[in-house]
Amino acid sequence: MGLPALRKHMSMAVLAAMLALVASTVARVPALAVGGPPGGFTINPGSVASFTSISFSACNSLSWGYQLDSGPNNIQATFPGGCHSGSASNVTVGPFATSMSLRVFEVDNHCSATYYSDGTPVDHTIVSGSNPYSLRFADAGAFCERKTATANTFSGCNLCLDLAISEAPITAAGTSSSAIEGGSFTTTVASFSDPDPAATAAEYAAAIDWGDGSTGPGTLAGSAARFSVSGAHTYAEEGTWAVTVTITDTDNPSNSATAHSTVGVADAALAASGACSATSLRTYSGPTATFVDAASPSGTASDFTATINWGDGTSTAGIVSSAGGGHYAVGGAHTFPSVGRFTLTTTIRDVGGSIGTASCSTIGFSFAPGGGTFVISTGRDQMGGAVTFWSAAWSQNNSLVGQTGPRSFKGFASDPKAPTCGARWTADPGNSTPPPSGPLPTYMGVIVSGSVTKTGSRVSGDTVHIVVVKVDPGYASNPGHTGTGTVVAVVC
Repeated sequence: MGLPALRKHMSMAVLAAMLALVASTVARVPALAVGGPPGGFTINPGSVASFTSISFSACNSLSWGYQLDSGPNNIQATFPGGCHSGSASNVTVGPFATSMSLRVFEVDNHCSATYYSDGTPVDHTIVSGSNPYSLRFADAGAFCERKTATANTFSGCNLCLDLAISEAPITAAGTSSSAIEGGSFTTTVASFSDPDPAATAAEYAAAIDWGDGSTGPGTLAGSAARFSVSGAHTYAEEGTWAVTVTITDTDNPSNSATAHSTVGVADAALAASGACSATSLRTYSGPTATFVDAASPSGTASDFTATINWGDGTSTAGIVSSAGGGHYAVGGAHTFPSVGRFTLTTTIRDVGGSIGTASCSTIGFSFAPGGGTFVISTGRDQMGGAVTFWSAAWSQNNSLVGQTGPRSFKGFASDPKAPTCGARWTADPGNSTPPPSGPLPTYMGVIVSGSVTKTGSRVSGDTVHIVVVKVDPGYASNPGHTGTGTVVAVVC
C-alpha cells in the first residue's frame, strides 16, 4: 500500500475509532434512573441560580445555556469539536425580580439539535439530586439522529454541570415591647420579610429565646412576604430582657434569620391593705399592713422595705416578713405619747420601684389611773352603745342576765389592778374604795360583766370582755357625778 493510501487508511481508522468511542459513551448501560425534578425548575423572586462543575467530553461541537420562561436561549459557552474534553467557567444568574421557570439546554452544533433539561423535544438528559441538581446530557452522536426515542439511559456524559438554586435570604428585625413582671403577656417579638411575594407564613418556623432561660415557639402571621412573630411569656422579675428570635425556612433550613429584640418588664404593683390591731395599751406591737406582690412567688421579703407613720408625728422602719404564696406582712412597735385614735400609714417599697401604701387605725387606751377598773354589764357592751360605768344608780343603768346587780355597787372594781379577760374581780360596796379622782383617760379600758354578786361586804363579778370606752366629760369620784361614755372598741 502506498504512503498516500496508508495515510488515508490510517485517517479513516482513527476517525472510526473516535466515532465508536463517542457512540459507546452515548449508549453505555446500565443507566442511572432519572431522579429529582423533570428538569424544569422554578426560580422564586430574589433567588439565584448557580451553574458549576461545567465540563464536556465529545467529538461534536457543543454549546450550553439556560432559558427563562420559554424565552430565548441564553448560550453561556461553546465547546469545540474534534473529540476533546474540557471545562467552562461557572455562571451565576440572578437575583430574579419575579418568579420564573428555568430549563438548561445543550446544543449539538454539528447536528443542529437542541436538548432541554425538561426532556423536550427528545429526552437526552439525566437529572439527579435535589438542589443542588446534577445534570448530564448526551449529544446527537456520530449519526446526528433524528428520531424521537429518548436516550437517558447512559453513564458518563457529553455535557455535565451542577445547578444550585439559592433562595434569597429572609431578613428579620427585632421589636421593643413592654410587660409587667408576674403577668402573662403576648407580644410581637420580631418581623421578617421574604423577597418572594408568594411566600406564606406556613413556610417558616420561629423559636424564641426570652432571655431569662426560657424558650418557646413563635406564632407567625402575615402575608405578601411580610410577617410577624409573636409569643406569650411571663417574666418573674422586672428588668430589660434581651430576646433572640430565630426564623427558619422549613423547606431550606440554611435560609434563616435572627432578630434581637427587647422586652422592658416593669415592676408589678403592690396590693397593700391595712392590718392594724384595733387597740393597744399605748404601746403598740404587731402588724400594720399586709401586701401581695404580683411577681410572687419569685420575690422574697428582702426585696422590700417598709416605713410606718404612727399617726402621732413619728415614723419608724417596719419589719417585712413573708406569709407564703406571695403574701407578706409588715409589723412594728411603738409607744404613743397619749391615749387616742391613731391612723397608721404603712408604705412598702419594692427594689424594682413599685410602692404600696395602706392605712388603718388603732386606739391607744389606758385603764383607770392608779389601778382598778370600771365595770359595765353585758347588756351595754355593744359597739357604739352609750354606757354608764360609774353611778349611784349603777344597777339601774346596767342590765345583768337573770339578776339585778347589788344596789350598793357603784361601778368600780378595785382588784385586780390590771384586769384580764376571764379573770374575776372584786370591789368594796359603794365607793368605800374610792375610784380615781380624775381626770380619766379619754379612751379607757372597762370590764364587761355578765354576773355581779354580793357576798357579805364583798362585791365580785366575772370578766366576759374588756372594751374601750370613749369617756364623756362630767365624771367625778362622787357617785353623784355619773361616769358615762361610748363603746368604741373591743380589747378581748
